[in-house]
Amino acid sequence: MGVLGSILSLLGCNNKVTSGQSLPPPPSVFEKKRVPFEEQWETFQRLGFTLNRGIDDSTIAALRIDKSIVERPYAILYMELGRTIQREPWTPLTNQVWDFDVEAIEDHGDYVEIMKNLERISRGELKFQNLKDYVDVEAEKAWVSFMLRGRNYKWVLKVDDDWADPALFTKLVELTRTIKTKGQYTYFFTGGQNAVIGFETPEGRDALIKATGLKIVWQD
Repeated sequence: MGVLGSILSLLGCNNKVTSGQSLPPPPSVFEKKRVPFEEQWETFQRLGFTLNRGIDDSTIAALRIDKSIVERPYAILYMELGRTIQREPWTPLTNQVWDFDVEAIEDHGDYVEIMKNLERISRGELKFQNLKDYVDVEAEKAWVSFMLRGRNYKWVLKVDDDWADPALFTKLVELTRTIKTKGQYTYFFTGGQNAVIGFETPEGRDALIKATGLKIVWQD
């Protein structure tokens, strides 16, 4: 079903939630004892998470005083590490994961932005060239095209208001398997309409799960 399909199926029969509404987290996602921020951050650093250039001490200082990170260990910090700073130039905190909200499609360029983020977290294994897209919500028409390893691709996508088409992720996973990348896309469901997407080798995913206890599964 894939990351977006899994999320949408959990959002109910209409695959929608009202503005500001969130779902309760699935069992065991947040049910853990408190863990100090520094211990969590040191764990992620040992796992290879690094802050991007331009992320200053104020960003980490803000996370350090966020009580939810201590009360919901590893899950909240994992999400935060997939986000951007809340000011220009909107730099991602890390390139290891991406916290993706499925309500992301409004106009031309939105699928290109998704592909750029999926490339960014692929640890250099995927390098898309000549990225283009077309989005017309009213006409119910959308597609994305690119070149990868000398071959051209164009995927026609389904339009469902501003919700991204889960077929994009399914197609991309199939493509990574075809070209035999070392890593594969993973996701962690947060309980809402977003997922934290990663790109891990089997060994890397196992180490991440063992160190954090998070239910990080393969995207399929």
